[in-house]
Amino acid sequence: MADSPKSFTRASVRRVSALMMALVGVLIFTVLLVEDVGLVPQEATASLPWKLITQYAAAMAVGGAVAGALLSGLFGKRGVGGWLLAAVGGIVASTVAGLLGSAVGLLPSLLRDGFDMGDLIAVGFGAALAPIALIGNPLRLAVWVLLIALTHLWCQRIRHQSQVA
Repeated sequence: MADSPKSFTRASVRRVSALMMALVGVLIFTVLLVEDVGLVPQEATASLPWKLITQYAAAMAVGGAVAGALLSGLFGKRGVGGWLLAAVGGIVASTVAGLLGSAVGLLPSLLRDGFDMGDLIAVGFGAALAPIALIGNPLRLAVWVLLIALTHLWCQRIRHQSQVA
C-alpha cells in the first residue's frame, strides 16, 4: 500500500524541520565556542579538548534534529497564526535542542563515570544556551530569526505543494 500524500508531506516537513533545527543547534554552540575560544591565549588553543568540543557540536546537531522533528507540526502553517506558531516552535525547539544536545553530549561521560547531580545541572543549563547566545546580540538574534523564518517558509512550501498536487 502506497503512502498517502499527507504522510509524505508530514515526513518531508519533519525532515526539513529536523535539518534546520540541527543547523540552529550547531550554530548556537559554535557561536558560544568561538566567543569563549577568543578569550583563550593564542598559544593555548592547541591544547583545547577538540575531541570533546567536536563531540558536543555533534550532540547539539542531534539535539536540534530531534527537537525539530518533534516540533515540526509548528512550522509551515499559513497566515499570521502560522507565523506565530513558527515563532513559538523556534523558541521551544531551540530550547529543547540545547537540553537534548547537552544530554547527548554528556552520555559518554555518564556511561563511563555514572550519574551525579552536576550532570543534571549541565543538562539543565543546555536549555539556556539559546537565550544566552541570542540575548543582547542583535546580529545573532537576526540570524536566528532568519533561520526560523526560512524553516517556516520551506515547510510552508512543502505543505502548499502537496495541496496543489
